[in-house]
Amino acid sequence: MIEFTIKEDFPKSEIEFDQRFSNADACYDYLAQNRWPNGFICDKCGHDAYWISAKYIYICTKCEHQYSLTAGTIMHGTKKPITYWFKAMWWFTTRKSGVSAVNLQELLGLGSYNTAWAWLQKLRRCTVRKDREKLSQRVEVDEFVIGGKKSGKRGRGADGKTIVYVAVERYLKQNPETSENYWKMGRARLQVALDYSSYSLETFINHNVKKGSIVATDKWRSYQPILSTRYNHEVSNPLDQKGPESGLYGAHLIVSLVKRLIRSTFQGRLDPKYLQNYLDEYVFRFNRRKSKSIGKKFMRIVQQVVKSCKISNKEIKFDLNPISEYFSLGLSG
Repeated sequence: MIEFTIKEDFPKSEIEFDQRFSNADACYDYLAQNRWPNGFICDKCGHDAYWISAKYIYICTKCEHQYSLTAGTIMHGTKKPITYWFKAMWWFTTRKSGVSAVNLQELLGLGSYNTAWAWLQKLRRCTVRKDREKLSQRVEVDEFVIGGKKSGKRGRGADGKTIVYVAVERYLKQNPETSENYWKMGRARLQVALDYSSYSLETFINHNVKKGSIVATDKWRSYQPILSTRYNHEVSNPLDQKGPESGLYGAHLIVSLVKRLIRSTFQGRLDPKYLQNYLDEYVFRFNRRKSKSIGKKFMRIVQQVVKSCKISNKEIKFDLNPISEYFSLGLSG
C-alpha cells in the first residue's frame, strides 16, 4: 500500500492559498515537499544534498542526477505557469459541486476550452489512490442507470443508458443522548459497469468490499450466489425501509446526489466513456466531506498529482482508460 506522510501543511482558506502560492517558487517548493516528505534523497546514489536550476530542476550535488517535479506527471510538458495548475487544483478540490471546463476556462483566463477540459480530465484521474482501503462493516450495494430519457423498458435492462454500481459504507455510532447505536454513512464507491451479470457484480464487490463485511442488497437473484461465501448477505426490501439507518437508504441517497450533480454542474452533458472520471471525482469529494479544512483536500490532490503518470491530450480524447480494464482485474481481493 502506498502511504503518505501526513503533515498538516496546507492553506486553510482561499485567501491563505492566494498569499502562499502567488509565485512559482512557492508552488515548486510545495511539490518538492510532497515528493520528498522526509527530505530530498537521490534515487541514484542516495545523497541528500541538491541544488535547484533556474528551470526548477532539482540536481543531486553528488551524481548530478536531475529531477523535474512536473515531468512524468499529468503536468508533463505543460506550457502554462505552475501557478495556473495550483489554482486549478484548488478550485477542483474545494468547490462543493466541482468546477466545469467552462468555469475553469473563465476563472483562469485560458484561451482554449479544450485546455481547461483536458486539465480537469487529468485531475479526475488523480482522485483514486492506488490500493485504497476497502469498505467494511455494513456496505449497501445497488445499481442505477445514467442517460437521457428514452421510451421503452425502465430500470434493469433499459437500453441506451450507462449502468453504474454503487456501494456505500455504514458504520456504527453511538447516540450520546440515548446510548443507542445507529448506522452512519461512511465512504462510497461508484463504478461504471459493462452489464448486470454476476461476474460484473462479483468483480465490483470483491474489489471494493472487505471480506466478512455485511453486504446489504435488494432481492435481485444475481446477488445470491456471489455473496454466500465471502460476506454476510443482508437482503433488504426498499418498500419496507423504516428509516435512514435501514435498508438501502445510503445507496439511494448517493444515487440521487450523483444525478443532481450531473444535471446541475454539467447540465447532463456527459460522454459515457468519460463518466467514470466524473464518478471518481464525486467519490473523492464525498469521502472527504467531513474534512475540517478545505485545504486538506487540496493537499491530497497535490500528493496524487506528484505520484501521477503523464497522459497526453490524445490519450484522453480516445479514452485509453476503458472500463474493460477494471473488469480485467478478476475476482481476487
